[in-house]
Amino acid sequence: MERKTYQEEFDFSLELVKTCGEVIKKAFTAEKKISEKSCANDLVTETDQLVEKMLIGGLKERFPVSRFIGEESVAGGEKCELTGETTWIIDPIDGTTNFVSSNPHICTILGFMVEKEVEFGIVYNPVMDQLWTARKGLGAFFNGKKIQVSTCTELSKALLIQEMYDNSERKLAMVFKNLETFIPKVRGLRTYGSAGINLAYLAMGAVDAYFDCGFHIWDYAAPLLIVTEAGGVGMDITGEKVDYLARRMLAASSQELADQILPNMATVPMERD
Repeated sequence: MERKTYQEEFDFSLELVKTCGEVIKKAFTAEKKISEKSCANDLVTETDQLVEKMLIGGLKERFPVSRFIGEESVAGGEKCELTGETTWIIDPIDGTTNFVSSNPHICTILGFMVEKEVEFGIVYNPVMDQLWTARKGLGAFFNGKKIQVSTCTELSKALLIQEMYDNSERKLAMVFKNLETFIPKVRGLRTYGSAGINLAYLAMGAVDAYFDCGFHIWDYAAPLLIVTEAGGVGMDITGEKVDYLARRMLAASSQELADQILPNMATVPMERD
């Protein structure tokens, strides 16, 4: 039996993401109305909220039998519940702090899940006209061209992404410990301020590994599919299968590289979504 590819859902949602990209691009250099969510570095703008409403509204009209998990909806009090039903996972603007500062490393992330597995993922940076897509079993693409992860298998030759965005004492201690551990062991560190961009860059071979604790399903579910469809690996920080509600993940260009990172990582326990 031939596997379903969800062509209609992919085509429609991709065009909708591009339409929302025009809204983001227009707002990028304009004055922004900013609010804080959980803390001073957890921000939301009117554009985040507008784009999420556009995405959910458009998808719900076309595919009424759907569930949604959206960053701003969850921040507004909706439950983050992943079931086996068809579910759209939405981050309207990943990298809101960058967006607020007119830093172009931002993206919209859209994932489509069936039976708790990601069937396709879209990461779109409208400011820089960068589009990454992947469909399960069909490969990963950047602006329509097939991409692959790097061939890196040695930690000493790796470009590692580490994000520094949390003001909790436990998380800061984790970040500082990982910097202390990995700076002498890797070729270099990078930070872009967007999980979607981080994983998209990994998928196209621009960096070699990325791990984090504390982000959410809308940050990494869809772009992690892009990494694995580009030949990379994605897993929980225990080395087991990734858990999309555990708020933690390791992605790398190869299993060999992941195996060198896993025993060296400092992590913190996170409350599940």
